[in-house]
Amino acid sequence: MFMATDNSGVQAQGVRDEEILKAALKVFGERGQLMRIEDVTVAVGIGKGTLYRHYDSRVNLLRAALAYGVRELQARAFAARDAVRDADGGREEELTAVIADLAAMNARHDAVSPAVLARLRSCEEWPTGIEEGAEPTAALEPLIAQWQADGLLDRSETPAWITTMVLGAVNSPLYAASINGNGSDDHAARGAEVAERVSAMIRRAFPAR
Repeated sequence: MFMATDNSGVQAQGVRDEEILKAALKVFGERGQLMRIEDVTVAVGIGKGTLYRHYDSRVNLLRAALAYGVRELQARAFAARDAVRDADGGREEELTAVIADLAAMNARHDAVSPAVLARLRSCEEWPTGIEEGAEPTAALEPLIAQWQADGLLDRSETPAWITTMVLGAVNSPLYAASINGNGSDDHAARGAEVAERVSAMIRRAFPAR
């Protein structure tokens, strides 16, 4: 059993917020609402006193972890978009690549996957609310707005609404079932096919005007 000691506090004086937030997201992804402060301190290798010097409550730790996760998800989405752009791909291919990457994160149970962040967003009542930038939809809104400006999607629609549709599709059990298919091993091919179908669905729902 992990025991908080004075030594553990001294050894962890240089612990960064990022280490704590990464651990909190990983533990939450594994345990959900059953996550305890002690689970995070063990994962990071610090005492409870050290963690509480960074975050004074479980709710504030989760609030910060959610905001951090949204920033990380946004960075992943931009990277997927940029990979297509660097290869001279079109805007439709960019949208499809981002959707495929989000779905792959869910399949890997990545700590900052859309599914984990959606669960985290809904797990607390958040007495003082959360910052606008900590909403999971905020991760994709800049990309959606750019695709609207580029003529791929309806410019008159609110980016947050389009993002909600994208994340809803990616997080749906139907998406996962479609990738799992009939039990064959070609997950990559099925993942690409389903991502293209969802991308086409989003473009049909919000056609450029």
